[in-house]
Amino acid sequence: MDIRVFKGLNAEWALVCAEPGAGARVRGWLEEAGVLTPAEGPAELEELLGWLGVRDRRVGREHSDRWMGALLAVAAGEGAGARLAARVVVQAMVDGAVRTTLSLLRPGRDFDEVGQVVVAALYGVARAYPLHRTRKVAANLLLETLHRASRELRNDDPQAIEWNAEWAERASGEDVAEAACRAGVVEQAVADGLVEGAREWEPARAELAELLLWGVQAGLLSAARARQIADEVRAESQEQAGVSAAARRQRRSRTVARLRPVARQWVQAA
Repeated sequence: MDIRVFKGLNAEWALVCAEPGAGARVRGWLEEAGVLTPAEGPAELEELLGWLGVRDRRVGREHSDRWMGALLAVAAGEGAGARLAARVVVQAMVDGAVRTTLSLLRPGRDFDEVGQVVVAALYGVARAYPLHRTRKVAANLLLETLHRASRELRNDDPQAIEWNAEWAERASGEDVAEAACRAGVVEQAVADGLVEGAREWEPARAELAELLLWGVQAGLLSAARARQIADEVRAESQEQAGVSAAARRQRRSRTVARLRPVARQWVQAA
């Protein structure tokens, strides 16, 4: 599997961060929007985006809604500033873009080609984001990207699902965009015979399906080995009395050893 699109995106991001004044411009927009105080957070752009992500995890979705909303308001304009604001948002959504790409894979589709469609769709969504959507901003971005990319790829998949961005507004508990991506990934993993159906839709099992699909697509796992790992994990979850703790630990260690190099490549690609 060719993952040049995301490696290239990260390489481009390093150049964006190296541009003089880039961090100061982004900080200025966030300060004007009341998201940051003048003494708050790192000055350099790369560190600032990482710091915002850490704070999102601590404070919650409302924080990401505020800073993403502030940058999207700038991205809706014209000129270099608008392009920079959109580029920051795109970089913040790279993990979601990788997951979206996996969810849109079909037989005969190249990962890198689908990834290019997804990244282009994400950038377009960031530039034209409806600013009245002030809640669940990341979910709206990802869901609309799914919608646009799926529509773009319909030529080779007449049955492609039309994603509806209004779902994100109606969601109450689970992140609908994440659920939509997960559904696509699991559907592909099931179609490839890597996992079995309904139970794999649970979030934890869906993450396993995503990792196995990635490993097979990247050539790091054979389909047979991926099925073996999925079977082992499933068997462990259904373990009955009579199996010793030592035997369970040994089985888990073998599974982890097989997945470790796949997970390392997965993280690097994202």
